[in-house]
Amino acid sequence: MSSYCQTIETLCVQARELVTALKSMAEVFAQEAVRLFRHDQVTRLRELRARVLHKANNIEREETAASYGATKSSLYIGIGLLAAGGLVALGTSSRRPLSFGAQLAKSDLAGVAPFGTVRVAIGPRGLPDDVILIPLSRLSRESGKTEPDVEAALKAAGYLPMTSEAFSKFMNDLEGKVLDGSMSLPVTLEQISSGLTFDQGSSGNYG
Repeated sequence: MSSYCQTIETLCVQARELVTALKSMAEVFAQEAVRLFRHDQVTRLRELRARVLHKANNIEREETAASYGATKSSLYIGIGLLAAGGLVALGTSSRRPLSFGAQLAKSDLAGVAPFGTVRVAIGPRGLPDDVILIPLSRLSRESGKTEPDVEAALKAAGYLPMTSEAFSKFMNDLEGKVLDGSMSLPVTLEQISSGLTFDQGSSGNYG
């Protein structure tokens, strides 16, 4: 009988040790699951950043080409105005031909539309599902509005615009917060405003 009791006692001890070991393993598995989850989210953020910056670079190249064409055209028009202004002034004794022609050419060149400005904008649904690229200069040219006016309209619509450089730095900061567990995807605009600060580029800081 004592041998039987001793066997039961041994089995109970072993069972308790096994339960303790299983609990430790469960904690390790849980920690690893959290680590893998966070790294998966960081991978998604890095892929998003790479896609956005690649598209931004493509738009900037298109803007460079468009700017070259517009500058060349404007130069030809300016030369034409210089010549035309000179001819007009020849018939006006009160105006010097070259001076009047130069004024017309300068006025035309000063009116060249903006080129090259691109913004990355985070929309109301936040990250990672609501990120768009804004060809700010192109929208300015097409709408006849200034770049600041177009950007103000974006903000009024609930978007948070920033330069490509600021977006890249912002994503780096966000990756760090996701890895340490202080933030997790999806990230709303409210969380971005309260949890992160970054340099927008031309309009100061958000945060």
